[in-house]
Amino acid sequence: MPKTLSPREELLKIQKRIYAKNNEFIRSQTLIQEKGFDTYERRYKRYVQNYAKISSIEELIEEVMKSQIIYLGDYHTNKQSQRMLLRLLKLLTEKTQNFSVGLELVQKRDQKILDAFLKDQITEETFLKKIRFQKYWYFDLWQNFKPLFDFVRYWKIPVYGIEWSLSGDSSLLDRDKKNAQIIASILKKDPTRKLIVFIGDLHIAPPHLPNQVQTLFTGKEKPKDLILYQNSEAIYWKLAERELEDKTEILRIDERSFCLINTPPIIAQQSYLNWLEHEEGQIDYIDAKHNFLELLHQIAGFLEITLEKNADEVEVFTCGDLSFLKRLEEDGGFSKQEIRQIKRQILASESYCIPSKKYVYLANLSMNHASEEATHYLKFLCSGTEEPRYLVDAFYANTLHEALGFFGSKIINHKRKCFHEKEYEELVQYLKSARGNQQRQFELEMALLILEHKKLEKKRLPLRSKKFFKSHPDLFFAVTHGLGYMLGDTLYYSLLEGKTSKEELKALFFDPMKEDGKPYETYMRLIRKLRGVKIPKRV
Repeated sequence: MPKTLSPREELLKIQKRIYAKNNEFIRSQTLIQEKGFDTYERRYKRYVQNYAKISSIEELIEEVMKSQIIYLGDYHTNKQSQRMLLRLLKLLTEKTQNFSVGLELVQKRDQKILDAFLKDQITEETFLKKIRFQKYWYFDLWQNFKPLFDFVRYWKIPVYGIEWSLSGDSSLLDRDKKNAQIIASILKKDPTRKLIVFIGDLHIAPPHLPNQVQTLFTGKEKPKDLILYQNSEAIYWKLAERELEDKTEILRIDERSFCLINTPPIIAQQSYLNWLEHEEGQIDYIDAKHNFLELLHQIAGFLEITLEKNADEVEVFTCGDLSFLKRLEEDGGFSKQEIRQIKRQILASESYCIPSKKYVYLANLSMNHASEEATHYLKFLCSGTEEPRYLVDAFYANTLHEALGFFGSKIINHKRKCFHEKEYEELVQYLKSARGNQQRQFELEMALLILEHKKLEKKRLPLRSKKFFKSHPDLFFAVTHGLGYMLGDTLYYSLLEGKTSKEELKALFFDPMKEDGKPYETYMRLIRKLRGVKIPKRV
């Protein structure tokens, strides 16, 4: 008989499945890779599979003080990765200011521009323009690096551009060799000063950049180096299996290296997925509740909704939190069917709000997801807990719920987009014509139902298909999700056009729509009212 998994073990298993699924998606989206990337990545991963012992910040700083060159790996889309550099520099300045910083962010040829910026001789805008920041860095990194530049300017810490070239013509190892020459020249110029090198994580595996630097020195000249990896997924999973992931921040790998754990793998991974999908911004994993409440207050403030003092009494769980399912089962009040549905939503990387428990689960730390769930929570605060309804009423109530959620997220990120009828028509055409898309049958069925519903709207008829309402719950939620997003997007532009007032929107938040048929009547009233609202073209 198979072992019964605890909620924590089950959630860990689900997280690993999400990680594997996302990893596969990321690889499928990588159409062009640098020369020898797969071999380069495999070499890196060999060095971050295991750890020798759990360490401490004291031991880490002690080793930093003994070393001349310290490599810190950067996962470009994860802001915690860049924050770690700033935290390290703050700790180091308590011991010494005799160090400099080498950044992959800036090319060597732009050193004079960097120096001028640090001396306040040119503005931030001029600096970014002159180093061609947007051309060479696809990731929106500047807001994460700005506090670092403020810090080094205050402490007068020298900063060097250590990137030879970002042209993309050379292999990763060729870049390591050229960047090593720059680093070696900095060390030889001032052997008494430590150098903190901040560069993409794959570069800091010993056979890559560190050993290339060592080859440029002989005998006693060879600098003692220290390698600081960040957020190895293999090490994180090992810690999670021992229930140590929340209690452990620093691990010793060997005499030459440590691993710093500040972000769960699927959070770091999601930051890259958000970039791929152009999600605007992320909330802070370290203080998710604080950021969630900030969004709640911003949305409520915009709608001129006064929040009660107990509005902040909410628990916010993230996709990196392994205690979520355990809490649900301990608290009770959920049927087996509801627990199964929650697990399906976790596996599908869907965020949601459980008003009755004042729980919010964020499957994704993007501003879009967090602000959407903050809006759902605001709706609960205004109109109370949702009660069981007849299926047709439940369908339209959920559609309106999704509409308000998407509308709220547009308050925070006006660039957020969703599919409208035209995109669903194109999706159906593509899925019907493309071969090998059997795995996307669900997506096709959802799109067809959404388009069928839009036709029914023109006839002023509700969806009453018995076959649909007896289908899988996932299809029910997918269709209400799609219809709701369309309506929420239109509500936003209706507000901008002056066709809908804040007072009308506010009324939607406070209306519980308990009467039979009220959700459908409200939905159709909005559809009729919003006809003619122009939605900007998608790019």
